Amino acid sequence: MEENFYKKNIDLSERQSRQTVTIADTLLEKGLLRNYTGDECKILLYLFTHRRKENIAEIELPLAAAGLGIEMDSLKKSLNSLIDKKVLKTEASQNSKFLTYRLKLNNLITEVKEKTEIKNEAEVSAQELRRQVIQSKATSESEIAAALISFIPPENRNIHRREEIKGWLNDFELKMLKELIRRVDKWLQREGGGDFMVGSFSYLRKIVQSWYEEEITSYEKLQQQDKLYRETRELAKAYGINAFSSNTAQLKTFQSWLSGEQALSKELALAAIREAVRRKRDGQPSLKYVEDNFINPIKELNINNLADFKRWLQKEMDNNAGEADQRDQKTADKSNSEKKQAKENKKSKNAKQAAKKSKNDYKWKDFFIDFDKYKE
Repeated sequence: MEENFYKKNIDLSERQSRQTVTIADTLLEKGLLRNYTGDECKILLYLFTHRRKENIAEIELPLAAAGLGIEMDSLKKSLNSLIDKKVLKTEASQNSKFLTYRLKLNNLITEVKEKTEIKNEAEVSAQELRRQVIQSKATSESEIAAALISFIPPENRNIHRREEIKGWLNDFELKMLKELIRRVDKWLQREGGGDFMVGSFSYLRKIVQSWYEEEITSYEKLQQQDKLYRETRELAKAYGINAFSSNTAQLKTFQSWLSGEQALSKELALAAIREAVRRKRDGQPSLKYVEDNFINPIKELNINNLADFKRWLQKEMDNNAGEADQRDQKTADKSNSEKKQAKENKKSKNAKQAAKKSKNDYKWKDFFIDFDKYKE
């Protein structure tokens, strides 16, 4: 049987070689190096074979310049160009002679895969493509990019949209973008769309813009933000708001109770709102009333659980009841004193009247003469 020499790799290593690199013929044919200058290609090969761990490579400038036959200025210029093309990322370096870079291999072959992706997009429906990405446990940048592009109608899939998506791939974790695909796909199905619909990509971009504005760049931060949003909705509902925008002043107030150094738990904030609503039976309490009478005291007293909150409420009720009792007692004492004084006044008045009457009676007696005494 004739031996197939195509399956044999050319080995250019030496006995003392530490690293080698394999480049497939198919990738070269698809244009792996077409967007890079000769010096840039040399540098990439150098970095491929000088990795310290994973995709971290270290380069010693004088040694590399001599080995590659490149002037020092040209070497530095080409390195900066590769950074601009997003295939290298500068890492911390010990000194000016030794530079450390992170190789972004996925970005290196993105353009090569784009043609294949476009073919796959035509063979598989956009909805099916997104479903595969959402259900997959491990997804590549190219798969995420293809799923994001799938929200755009084919006639609008231009280079500008693809460049925008590449920027997202650099700025956000893949898990975040996968979650983005899931959310927009769910919204699309709820709106009655299929593979794509006018407005779906705009909706997607709106979510991404909010991430930029709130500086959410990791999946962990996204989960924290989602948790805050859900809990805020619960507080709003307990307060009596069923439909809201996350930008309203009321919702910002709710969020301030649940975040920051003195953040309350959702359970404590809900208990405070419900107690305020219970006490204000004649109408909805203002947020200032809730904050002044419950939220701020909870924070000041470092109340951090429902049991302590209930004990504090009971203590407040007992104190109020005691004050009420004291007020009632004072009122009763004053009333009794007034009654006693009135009684004494009445008694004194009766006595005066009796004395006056007695005196008058005595005066009238002087007018009665005992005529019998003067009979003959």
